[in-house]
This record gives sequence, structure tokens and C-alpha cells, in this order.
Amino acid sequence: MTTTSLVERFKALDEDYHAVVSTKKRIIDASGGDDEYVDSAKSNKWIARVKKLLEDSYGKESDYYIDFNNTAKVKWFTNYGKLVNHYKPLFDAAKDDLENLPATSINKAENTSLEWVIGILERFPAFCRQLKKRHNDRAAFEINDEYDVQDLVHALLMLHFDDIRDEEPSPSHAGASSRQDFLLKAEKIVIEVKKTRKNLGARQIGEELITDMARYRAHPECETLICFVYDPEEWVKNPKGVISDLEGDDKEGKTRVVIAQF
Repeated sequence: MTTTSLVERFKALDEDYHAVVSTKKRIIDASGGDDEYVDSAKSNKWIARVKKLLEDSYGKESDYYIDFNNTAKVKWFTNYGKLVNHYKPLFDAAKDDLENLPATSINKAENTSLEWVIGILERFPAFCRQLKKRHNDRAAFEINDEYDVQDLVHALLMLHFDDIRDEEPSPSHAGASSRQDFLLKAEKIVIEVKKTRKNLGARQIGEELITDMARYRAHPECETLICFVYDPEEWVKNPKGVISDLEGDDKEGKTRVVIAQF
């Protein structure tokens, strides 16, 4: 995650704040009290996204993150009152202080996003096994092909990232064109998802990924390409070797390969 992407996220949430405040309305209760409220769903979504941004920018141990989550002083406010008196002032202070964020903190934020994705993909087989353990002998969730894997990966990414572009067109290479699976827009991470099968083992997967790597090196919004291969039947006999060869072929160091088997 670069400084620019953090700035863009703060800017986008600043704009979203005004959209939330625009839903403000007065409500008179049974006792005649007159208070101002905003749309609770939009307000809660904005607060959750800011909380995640503060974590990515400054970390959970920072004063910004801790103060943002401490609402004791405004617990009797309406949701509109909490926005304007607590959440927005802290958001503005964090946004203004972004230019003073050390480069080491920026790199830490970048690594957090990348390593979070890598960690989820490495544990994907455990996630799939859990889906088969249903209560009361209900039918297991079936994962039959690459499309099933893509859908599940997409759902997992949505737990952590705000802007996920799926099926984005990538530049043509040697007269051919391709479509990438997912682009994490702010983080500039592309995730290519594949699932092995009987006729798609190590050699075929390797050939496909080499072609993908060549295409994505030219993609203007791809700083890191993650090639994810879900191989539950272990058609890839030497995953460490395949990973070493593929990552070694990328002299720019932009490629990470995850082969998840068990």
C-alpha cells in the first residue's frame, strides 16, 4: 500500500462522509424531544471503513485507532452527534497527519495487505474443509471447479478490502488478451486464481502462469501479482519447485505464487 493509495482512501472516505451527513433528519420522540439522526446503515459502514483505514495507516496500537474506538464520551449522543463530535474530528486529524507518516509505517501497511492475502490463500484448503462440516448432516458445500474457487476467494477478500475489481481486462501480450480474476484497486494487487484437475497439472499450470506473468508485468495497476493455485488432489508433485521456478522467472520481484494443497 503506497502513500498515494492511503491518501486516496482518506479522500474517498471524506467524500463518503458528506454523503452520510446528507441523510440527516430531525426526529421528534414521544416526549417531544427533537434530535438529529443520519442513516444508520450508511453511518455504520463509514465508521467501519475508517476504522480499517486507521488500522492500515497507523496500526491498532496508535492513538488514532484507540481514540476512534473509545466512544465513552459521546455514548449519549445520537449517531449524527457521534459522527460530528467524535468520529469526523479524529478522521480529519489522522488525514492531516498522513504526510508525517514514516516510510517504515507505509511499508508495514503495504506488507499487511499483501501478507493478509497470502495468509488467507495458504489456509484456503482448511477453509474448504470446514465448509464440508455441516450441522445436522446438511449437504456439504461443493467446490467443483475454478469458478467455485474464484467465488469463495472473492467473498473472503470482501471481508478485508473495499475496492475489488473482478474480471478486469489486462493488456494484450503477443497478440493475445486475457482477463485477470481480481484487482485490489488501492493496493495494486492482482490475484490470478486457478484450480488443478486431471489434465491441468504442474506443467500446464506453469505454462499458463508464465503467460499471465508476462501480461501483468505490463499492467499499469499491477504492482504485485499473486498466482493462487488450489490443488486439493495434489496434481502438483513438487509445489516448492514450481513456486521457486515461477517466482525466480520474475526478475522484477512482482510475483508471489501460492500452491495450496492441504
